[in-house]
Amino acid sequence: MENYSFKTAAFGGFDKQDVMRYIEQASEKAAAVQRSLEAENEALRKEIQTLSQRLQDAETESAALLSRCEGFQKTQEEASAARAELETLRPLEAEAARLRAEAAALRPDAQAYAQFRERLGAIECEARKRADDLETASARQMKKTVDSFRIQYDALMRTFESAAVHVTEELRKIEVSLSQLPRVMDRSGAELEQLTAGLECPPEDAGS
Repeated sequence: MENYSFKTAAFGGFDKQDVMRYIEQASEKAAAVQRSLEAENEALRKEIQTLSQRLQDAETESAALLSRCEGFQKTQEEASAARAELETLRPLEAEAARLRAEAAALRPDAQAYAQFRERLGAIECEARKRADDLETASARQMKKTVDSFRIQYDALMRTFESAAVHVTEELRKIEVSLSQLPRVMDRSGAELEQLTAGLECPPEDAGS
């Protein structure tokens, strides 16, 4: 930092405003330097990111080229192996021709067998359809039977409930009658005692 001369105060020491101005200028210079360094740092960071991305793209492209090269090499090896295998199969051409002739001779039998399988498949489909129809009819009949049984059961339950209500009412009447029976018997006993007492005591003579 450049030399800076301070004014002296009247009573010794430096002038306060001069010192404050110096500190303010120094702070502004330091802030400017810091901003410059931060801007330079940001520019370097962006440049590093750009170079890193370019390097990554180059590595990806290199890996892709290497993979394609390996694929081409593998394809070439497979083609060479196929040519070698084809060379080993050449002696079998006569055998292959004989087998083709036999296959041509057996083709009518194979066609007849295929037609037989088709007919067998049609018969199997028809049998499966009949079985499904029978199962459907059985299920329908079973449902009809269950519904009829449920209707009869519901009617029986209604009859039973009605009879139960009637029996309950009759039992309630009998219970009421039984609860009143002691009083009736007591009243009848009292009347019987009065009647017995009247019979045991003869009536007095009219002239006495």
